[in-house]
Amino acid sequence: MSGLEGDRSGRIGRALRASGLPALWAARYPALADPQVGARAGEHVSGSLGALPGTYRLAAIVGLRVAGLALRVTAAGRPGSAAGYDRLARLPFAARLLAVTDSLALYGGLDGEPDT
Repeated sequence: MSGLEGDRSGRIGRALRASGLPALWAARYPALADPQVGARAGEHVSGSLGALPGTYRLAAIVGLRVAGLALRVTAAGRPGSAAGYDRLARLPFAARLLAVTDSLALYGGLDGEPDT
């Protein structure tokens, strides 16, 4: 069993928070600015990416870490900068990662509370 098998979304959640994407979602999508909605969005993204097979999950973790670093570099000291996001979105791999995480965040955040 690899180190990722026992930790489905914990590492993904940490990588997601470190990436700065949740703050950018709140700035880009006003509906995700509400703390509860933003938390649901983050949980949905972490859970969805955490359900991927091990190799893909590892790629998602690396992608989130690289995206976070790239966002910090391109934002030039302005955390949450839309300019950094837009620059990153011009790169093919990064554009796909951002599109997927944005879609998952919007779906998870706006879909509402799960029925129990």
